[in-house]
Amino acid sequence: MRGITEKLYGYAQQGGAKVVWLKDADLLTEAAANALLKTLEEPPKNTWFFLSSREPAHLPATLRSRCLYWHLAPPDERFALAWLGREITASAEELQAALRLSSGAPAAALALLQPEQWKARQQLCEKLSQAGEANNMLVLLPALNHEDAARRVHWLCALLVDALKWQQGAGAWLTNADMQPLIAGLSARYSSAVLQGLLHHLFTCREALLNVVGVNRELLLTESLLTWERQAQPGALLHSHHL
Repeated sequence: MRGITEKLYGYAQQGGAKVVWLKDADLLTEAAANALLKTLEEPPKNTWFFLSSREPAHLPATLRSRCLYWHLAPPDERFALAWLGREITASAEELQAALRLSSGAPAAALALLQPEQWKARQQLCEKLSQAGEANNMLVLLPALNHEDAARRVHWLCALLVDALKWQQGAGAWLTNADMQPLIAGLSARYSSAVLQGLLHHLFTCREALLNVVGVNRELLLTESLLTWERQAQPGALLHSHHL
């Protein structure tokens, strides 16, 4: 942040306006947010700041109070699917799954459908099936323990939410439409109370991965998977969680 603010007090190369775009601004550290706040209070001449965030509530209130809000809604799912179908070759179920996992954002869905990312998701689904059959959730650890662990935990949560939908007869609204056999298996293996408990714990895990500086990723994931095993045991004491 310091490097950006120093540059702002120079002049634009073509003599025009200066534009700063901060992607995922809610991930700014406290020190970076304070540095930005000082710049916003006394901004350089002819300078525009754009802060993008999927979770603007996570931005410090002092920053939010100095911003104008502009909500960019995703396009209608039909139009997004049609665009994706022109950009990449995949089944209708895969296109829909990628789009819904990306909160309806077509460009993000296209990035997810690229071979390396899509293969990572498929491997996670395969490992989840194997872990359930072996009653050994640590089988999932190699598929989760990567730099993008928070995203992979998000994929895992989406599968468990789909299992809850399946139990309620809401199969038409699945996120992972291409993984119906896996979802059916999860809904048969775990009660709705177990699924909700697992989701509560995984949401907490994902929050820590995103926001705790220097978190021991492997240890956190291992603890989450061992908790999964304990909660899935017959007769396990379950806390009440409402999603």
